[in-house]
Amino acid sequence: MWTKCVRVEPELRPGGFASVMATGIVSQAVGAAGARRLSDGLLAVAVALYELLLAGWARRLTGHRQDVARELREPAKVFGFFTFVAGSDVLATRLAAGPGRPVAAVLLAVALPVWLALMWCAARVVRGLGVGGVLRHVDGSWFLCVVGLQSLVLAGGALEPHRALVAKVAGWVLGVALYVVVAAAVAGRVVSGGLRPGELTPPYWVTMGACAISLLAGARLVPQGLDPAPTGGAVADFLLAMWGWTTLLVPVLLAAGIWRHGVHRVPLAHEPTWWTIVFPLGMYAMSSVVLGTTEGPHGLVSVGHAMAWAASGAWTLAALGALLPRLPGGVPGRGSGQKKRSRKGKARRQAHSAR
Repeated sequence: MWTKCVRVEPELRPGGFASVMATGIVSQAVGAAGARRLSDGLLAVAVALYELLLAGWARRLTGHRQDVARELREPAKVFGFFTFVAGSDVLATRLAAGPGRPVAAVLLAVALPVWLALMWCAARVVRGLGVGGVLRHVDGSWFLCVVGLQSLVLAGGALEPHRALVAKVAGWVLGVALYVVVAAAVAGRVVSGGLRPGELTPPYWVTMGACAISLLAGARLVPQGLDPAPTGGAVADFLLAMWGWTTLLVPVLLAAGIWRHGVHRVPLAHEPTWWTIVFPLGMYAMSSVVLGTTEGPHGLVSVGHAMAWAASGAWTLAALGALLPRLPGGVPGRGSGQKKRSRKGKARRQAHSAR
């Protein structure tokens, strides 16, 4: 069944590894909340998804290189490729402390050059758009470049907690700066042209997820030497401010969803981008736990534990939404419906041409 799920078009789109990102971080979050068996089970699912997606993408790269190259030049798709980097590093972070450490090292070694290559591709796309083009095309998926970079920092910190501090801190600072740049571009689009209900898609949740992973990376670096102050200090204040901003985004994004589906009646149907909602929730849970442990207040740990279960619930909904349409008699999701309509439209055009 899982093999069937990853052979179809939506899961082999550029952002397909978001399912690995989401599953991996929810595994960490529920593990921090004390559910070790559930955490291990989700880790197994994440590894299986990763392997199947790798196999699918190997076939796609072999047989459809031109299509992939075209997607790397499209502003709506190029940033989705960063889910491979983040998915690899989320797994690496989870595996680093156990017998899977050698695998984690390989994942990080692969993810770093891929991030650099993708940033080069993304920079070319952005430069070609110009300011006006950026304001027309920027969306929540652009934050995935931040997620990819901060995931590298997290994986590096998990594998080598006492080495390369300067490089990790530099990566973290660059990631925070990159977040500000993308956030300014998104804000510019909202102010200049606004967003129609149909454009307010699930990837806008990565606005929160990118901040949450930046917060988690910073909190992880604190005991490694990021914050020299024994108690409190500028770093602690900055991390708490980041947590406040991430928390503020939760009701804002929920309200945006109500505005989209409740007020403007955009149909609520499953689509693969649901995973970009699960990932920020899991990352928020994990960052709250780690921040509460390293910098306080300790009450954030309880918030993180509660959010871990909320994230696991969201993961369950996303997983059911992905699986049910593939079962006999299942109801097609949004992606499959669009695909069927596309095939019907193509058949009509061919028939019309024949006449």
